[in-house]
Amino acid sequence: MTLTFPSGATVVLAADAPSSDWHAIRQTGIGGSDIATICGLNKWASPLEVWLKKRGESVPPRNDAVLSEAAEMGHELEPVVARRFTKLTGLPAIDNPGTLRHPTQPHMLVNLDRATIENGEMGALELKTRSSYALPDWLDETPIDVQIQIQWQLAVTGWSFAYSAALIGGQRTIVHRIDRDQELIDDLIRISTEFWGWVQDGTRPPLDGSPATGDLLDRLHANPIDTVVVADAAEVEKWLSIRATAKEQAAAADIAITDAENHLKAIAGDATDVHIRGELAYSWRPRKGQISWKSAALAADPDIDAEQYRGDDTRVLNVHLENL
Repeated sequence: MTLTFPSGATVVLAADAPSSDWHAIRQTGIGGSDIATICGLNKWASPLEVWLKKRGESVPPRNDAVLSEAAEMGHELEPVVARRFTKLTGLPAIDNPGTLRHPTQPHMLVNLDRATIENGEMGALELKTRSSYALPDWLDETPIDVQIQIQWQLAVTGWSFAYSAALIGGQRTIVHRIDRDQELIDDLIRISTEFWGWVQDGTRPPLDGSPATGDLLDRLHANPIDTVVVADAAEVEKWLSIRATAKEQAAAADIAITDAENHLKAIAGDATDVHIRGELAYSWRPRKGQISWKSAALAADPDIDAEQYRGDDTRVLNVHLENL
């Protein structure tokens, strides 16, 4: 089936092109997963990593076999999710036509998982696989990072709607319909245009406080040399001050949390639940200390033959500390 794109987007690379060609074309623009990362919505990658890759600079890979297999299985399960979408909705799942480029914003690229047709109108179809832990994130609506990815697809294609279909835990398929949000698309185009300008002129994007950026810096500088960097004093002192203040605030927050917990426990007394205005407001259970079977036995009877318990330290009992 021939797909039409109201935006005037064109196919610049066939869907079955070699992976080397696909990686090469990706460096010429910003794709759907890239825009979500640039917006800070990817916990596994940072805007700096996208920038480095678009610049053609070397980025040490993450040596995470679990993530690699998850990505591989996501690709393997795409046809399954597509079939589930069609079974649940009655709508077709049309094969990806290839890499699309926007006619007036050439840095805007997209690779659709699938397309679909509803009431004679074409739309995008984004397919995901997630672990069972992600179920709460998908129940009410498509998670925001995937929404951003989908709005980017609608920006490039010019279509007015899309569907997301997620296979959760290999057992449950959740489908959501998403309408085109032109205001959000305008924001994404503005953000991407600024970012692509940085790629072209070599301006690094601002660093952020995400774990993904920290992980990237660890990988980039995994083999430090025993030397000294003479840095700008004002810059270093600024960040040292920010770090010190943040640590003080974190410590104060921990104290405040413990203080509040203690007051609530005191209010509860021997009860486990506190109700106000006819509803549960607070619940707690006393902690039990975990000690080994051998330690419990020795505490109860110091004259016991400890040798008979050798190798039994893995047997753990929940023992009230006050009973020892």
